[in-house]
Amino acid sequence: MELQRTTILLIEDDEEDYILLRKVLTRMRHAKYDLQWESDPNAGLTRMLAGQHDLCLLDYRLGAQNGIELIKKARSMGYALPIVLLTGANESEIDIMALQAGADDYISKENLQEDLLRRIIRYAIERKKAEREREKLISEQLASQELEKKRNEFISMVAHELRTPLTSLKAHAQILRKRFLLSGDEQVVRTTSRMNTQINKLTDLISDFQDVTRIEGGKLQFREDYFAFDELVAELIEEIQPVTEKHLLLRDGETNKTVWGDRGRIGQVITNLLMNAIKYAPASDRIIIKTTANDDSVTLGIQDFGPGIPKGKQEKIFDPFYRLTDARQQAISGLGLGLYIASEIIHRQEGKIWVESEEGCGSTFYFTLPLDREHIENTDEQDAS
Repeated sequence: MELQRTTILLIEDDEEDYILLRKVLTRMRHAKYDLQWESDPNAGLTRMLAGQHDLCLLDYRLGAQNGIELIKKARSMGYALPIVLLTGANESEIDIMALQAGADDYISKENLQEDLLRRIIRYAIERKKAEREREKLISEQLASQELEKKRNEFISMVAHELRTPLTSLKAHAQILRKRFLLSGDEQVVRTTSRMNTQINKLTDLISDFQDVTRIEGGKLQFREDYFAFDELVAELIEEIQPVTEKHLLLRDGETNKTVWGDRGRIGQVITNLLMNAIKYAPASDRIIIKTTANDDSVTLGIQDFGPGIPKGKQEKIFDPFYRLTDARQQAISGLGLGLYIASEIIHRQEGKIWVESEEGCGSTFYFTLPLDREHIENTDEQDAS
């Protein structure tokens, strides 16, 4: 059976690196590649937008320019094909910057082994294809009850299968970190810490998928009891503050109230709103957590000082798979499930959730929860009788 050929656009100003990469791709036994080479970044951008290839490989260092800026520009102009960034041996943190800019993956030039490069290329292309298929399904609203059932069963199965190796990976990463921490190898310690962070992100994404399937299947469980609302807020601020060195999490007000509800699920909502404030307002230095109460309810607001949300998009942000873009029309990383899950949790706890925002003036996400739903329900029943 003849192997399908993959066309790769390489943007690289060093001819020796081009020759090296061409040799690596030519030697591969289980894949066939056609390599297009462009040494000038501006001409490379033109060829990217022409789209006559399957994947773009581009170097981080392109003379006076760098690959990160080229990625941002291409994505802002609607380039939708997968991008893999080539980095140097000592260019730390470039990988994270590349992913934030819109790259699908990265690889160091010193690690241009055949199998690794082949996997990265294949996975980048498959991920983009999966994203396009997902967007097509959502846009066409092809969601019959049987399809929903099968999808939810599939996601549950995949999530279960992924959790076991992730748990093992996390344990090994922690063991490695402890060993190299004792040996004083700071570089390996940083690497294992970053591994652990990425594993946690993937675990959170799996949890989001599971929550969505439970919501749509009516199986999202709540373990309710009375709990001190202020205590929960204080715990989460203390837990999340170390995550960001740039933002100061400021507490404004107290409720002095006890709430009936699922403490863990409500904590999940607060955590999501705080992490969104950190992610969507990277240039600001503070986030304000406001809490107020009256005789019947508590209200929490999380205010950021980011770019704000346009009026036309505020009604959509609680929809599943909806993602905002930043000022340069770059999609923020994530699946667009967090706010949808948060809104479902609050609504099922008989509360309300909303956002107040103006472009250029930041956003404040609020939710209100009743203190005692049982009391409210009893009152409603008496009024009805």
